[in-house]
Amino acid sequence: MAKNKMRLQIITPMKTILDEEVDSVILSTTEGEMGILYDHEPVVVLLGYKTLSYTQDEVKKYATTLGGFAEITKDKIVVLTDASEFADEIDLERAKRAKERAEKRLSDSNMDHLRAEIALKKAIARINLKESK
Repeated sequence: MAKNKMRLQIITPMKTILDEEVDSVILSTTEGEMGILYDHEPVVVLLGYKTLSYTQDEVKKYATTLGGFAEITKDKIVVLTDASEFADEIDLERAKRAKERAEKRLSDSNMDHLRAEIALKKAIARINLKESK
C-alpha cells in the first residue's frame, strides 16, 4: 500500500462494493460527519442513511451508505452496510417512487412506521446522491 493511503472496503450482505486504496474518507455517522485520514485512532461508528465520500488520487467519489457500521483503524476503513450504491447505479425515478410510497405509509396509521421511516431515509439518500452528481 502506498504511503499515507488507507484501504477502504464497503461491504454489503450481497457483495463487496469497493475495496481500494484511498487518500481520505468522509463518513456520515449518526453523530455527524467524520473526516478520516491515514493514522486515525481506532474507532467503530454507527452510520446514517446518507452519503460517504472518499478521495482517490485527487478525485472525489461518492456512495450511499444505508445504515450500518464502520470500523476505522490506522490504515483501513471497513464499512458494513445494508446497501451501498454509486450515483450511476441509482434509478432516480424509482427512488422518487419509493419516497412517495414511504411518505404514504407514514400517513397511514395502520402501517409499520419504523419500516416506512427507514424506507424514506434510504430513498432520500439515493435521491440526494443522484441529484447532486
